[in-house]
Amino acid sequence: MTPSDFVILLVFVGALWQFIHILFSKTPEHNLPPGPPGLPFIGHLHMLGKLPHRTLFKLSQKYGPIMSIRLGLVPTVIVSSPAAAELFLKTHDTVFASRPSSQASDYLFYGTTGIGFTKYGAHWRSARKLCMLELLNAEKVKSMAGMRREDLRLCVESLKKAAASREVVDISEKVVHLIEDMTCRMLFGKSRDERFDLSAIVHDIAEDLGAFNIADYIPFLGALNLQGFTKRFQITSEAVDKILETMIDGHEKDVANGYKKNDRDFLDVILALKKNPTGTHEQLARNLNQSNIKAILMDLIFGAIDASPTAIEWTMSELIRNPRVMKLLQEEIRDVTHDLPRANHLLAIPTIHQR
Repeated sequence: MTPSDFVILLVFVGALWQFIHILFSKTPEHNLPPGPPGLPFIGHLHMLGKLPHRTLFKLSQKYGPIMSIRLGLVPTVIVSSPAAAELFLKTHDTVFASRPSSQASDYLFYGTTGIGFTKYGAHWRSARKLCMLELLNAEKVKSMAGMRREDLRLCVESLKKAAASREVVDISEKVVHLIEDMTCRMLFGKSRDERFDLSAIVHDIAEDLGAFNIADYIPFLGALNLQGFTKRFQITSEAVDKILETMIDGHEKDVANGYKKNDRDFLDVILALKKNPTGTHEQLARNLNQSNIKAILMDLIFGAIDASPTAIEWTMSELIRNPRVMKLLQEEIRDVTHDLPRANHLLAIPTIHQR
């Protein structure tokens, strides 16, 4: 049997299994909103085209502000009016708060053991509370201000040197490395490890999360690796796991050797909770394992290194497109501070504060 024959056979068996499952299922049909008729197996995937938002808008004109379609084997409800959106996102927000699982999240974010892709419930609330109280609380953020200013000063100095020697500078790369350094210091107590390229891995993960993966809609096709995603996810997840294991092992060795720090980083806090599950986070701590810890760390790394540089790049792009606003902002910053701006300066800069 050739490889192509094997693929065709697997697809046929999968389709036959799905048909039999639907035919003999004892589960009553869900009372779904109206929607267009779909095809067996692929549902309405063929209808979306290159501009799915326009297709969905046209369908909503016919079937109403709340309609149902099927993306492969996944039943999906489309909401397209402010009133209906308020019902889903505000009135019944806890019902729809969970993200759907995907092949990418299973491989790259340790399934549903972290924060970003975990279903809304006790574990999510406990993990979020841990991050808010031990990493993002006002006192902790304030205590790290000196570190952030030092990283920012080094970045500005490198830009000055490059400008003096008329070198070409990739601002995006500089911003990403700055955010990566700050993130690693808060999580691991030190700047980024030159052995690992975290920012490149985060960039690859962001692309993978945004790509169309047929296995998310027809799950059994994931084993066939038709688009190459399964193998790609495996390689990336191994790279992520190696980095996080290295960081965790290093911290555990420091503890075993009796090394004491002046300020505990976030990983120190988590490992201490795992060893002694008491206090505010006892419920979460009792269920902590290596996968939980790595999942939470990966969520925080991805959230910081992916979102923050993107926001900064867009802001700089908009300022370059609007020279008048950029000049005004520069003048206001110079009026407020003659050194590196601090967080409390933001309230005194009208262009920023008014927005």
